[in-house]
Amino acid sequence: MLRNRRGQIRVLEAFLATIIVFSALSLSKPIYVAFNGQDDQDVLYSMGLNALIELDREGDLGQLIEQKNWTEISSRLLILLPLGVSYNFTVYDEELGILNDSSISSGNLNGINVVSIQYLLVDRTNFNFYVVRLQLAWMK
Repeated sequence: MLRNRRGQIRVLEAFLATIIVFSALSLSKPIYVAFNGQDDQDVLYSMGLNALIELDREGDLGQLIEQKNWTEISSRLLILLPLGVSYNFTVYDEELGILNDSSISSGNLNGINVVSIQYLLVDRTNFNFYVVRLQLAWMK
């Protein structure tokens, strides 16, 4: 008889926990952030700089540039940047000559408010110096 009550209490406890979780989910609202005017530029700049820093973690970006692996850079940027953001990525050498022979972009940035981020990079293995330019814009 005592065992049956213990099982009933466990079932009641699980049922109450489920009700609490579902009520918390139904009462919470998604938070929508509206960006306008100058804030758009600041948000794009911080997103782009964070994406470049994340790409360069552990020296990965320098290694990818040394290997001229532009498709991998493009795929990592697609993962790091949110949907709705268009980008153009260009790599320059120390004499400001363009290194990437193929376009690394996710759309056309002509006629749109574009934020440009320049990132100075030194490859840790061969100590080559690069200037990386990431241009971002909201797709409309």
